[in-house]
Amino acid sequence: MASPKQQVIAQQFVDDMNRTRGIEFARLGMQVEVDGKMGTIVGLNASANLNVQMANQLKYGKTARSFHPTWKVKYFDEDGKVIAHFDENKCVFRPGQPAS
Repeated sequence: MASPKQQVIAQQFVDDMNRTRGIEFARLGMQVEVDGKMGTIVGLNASANLNVQMANQLKYGKTARSFHPTWKVKYFDEDGKVIAHFDENKCVFRPGQPAS
């Protein structure tokens, strides 16, 4: 269970992502695939881009990398199901929107 401070940070992330990018479903700790590479959302930077810790740390290192939240990104739920997909800044599908 998250501490009260972690809960505040997590809620601030959700609020900021929704306000700055309109991505209301993104969460800290969520698995994403960026340009075919897996990672975990660990934050939001001053440019309102996702900070992603890449899964392959031997190749990409331990430092989180910055990615635009709608550039070649797939978002996964807790069960590993893709819930949103953006390709070259075009929304393929997202929660509340039928697949095109």
